[in-house]
Amino acid sequence: MKFGDSDVVLLSDGSFTLDPGAAFGIVPHQFWSRRFLTTDAGRVTLALRIPYISGKGFSVLIDSGIGGTPDEKYTKIFEIKKAEDLISQVSEIGNPGNVDMIIHSHLHFDHFGHSLERKDDAWTFPRARLVAQRSEYTASRRTNEFTRNNYGKIDLSLLSKAKKIQLDGTSRLKHGLTAIHTGGHTIGHQAIIYSNGGREMIYFGDLIPTSFHLKLPYITAIDTFPLSTLEMKRKLISRAIRNHSVCIFNHDTEMPAAILSGSVEDPKPEAVDL
Repeated sequence: MKFGDSDVVLLSDGSFTLDPGAAFGIVPHQFWSRRFLTTDAGRVTLALRIPYISGKGFSVLIDSGIGGTPDEKYTKIFEIKKAEDLISQVSEIGNPGNVDMIIHSHLHFDHFGHSLERKDDAWTFPRARLVAQRSEYTASRRTNEFTRNNYGKIDLSLLSKAKKIQLDGTSRLKHGLTAIHTGGHTIGHQAIIYSNGGREMIYFGDLIPTSFHLKLPYITAIDTFPLSTLEMKRKLISRAIRNHSVCIFNHDTEMPAAILSGSVEDPKPEAVDL
């Protein structure tokens, strides 16, 4: 899709599964089961969608998927399938070596997977600065019993060597990009807004991981601060309806992008292609 003098393409890093209790929180089975089928293990399949923005002299990824070589334990538990891989898709339409920034909604293992990858002692994304909230970097290093499995096994020695931009709250970045500190899902979770040529895109991250989660009380059980999630969902959905924003649902297998109408209490998504 054209955004002014830039292009936005939605890439994929395969899929994984999550326990419905984690994915849907307080939402009753009779509601989510109308939309989602379960695997033999009783889990629901979630997509791994990554926006790739390219313009004159820049390219940016928003999140980096689950990674090329996920941990064996995580691969089994989360039923990770890699029919598609982010790096090969970036290589087909651009060059991983030219990616300027990877802007992370947060640092959970399914959003940070390719960011620290190396091959033959060289970074997969050698130019890229890894952008996240300072509080999120801290949370990824200082996990607890509730958060540990969600962050996975981040190599702290590589993280210390990576080129990072640590944000303190909502921040304007280059090229029409803005990181909105939301909290909610994690302490440093952020939504990413891209504006160019009179168009706007909102990447909700895991605040609204699928279009099913547009309903205000539909919040994952993984969210560390669910009331913050609720407040920010109101604000972002209202903005999306008002601005006719292209909304990205990074874990949605059926409707990864949509424009919203209706009201905050009852938003209506209409699918668009990216």
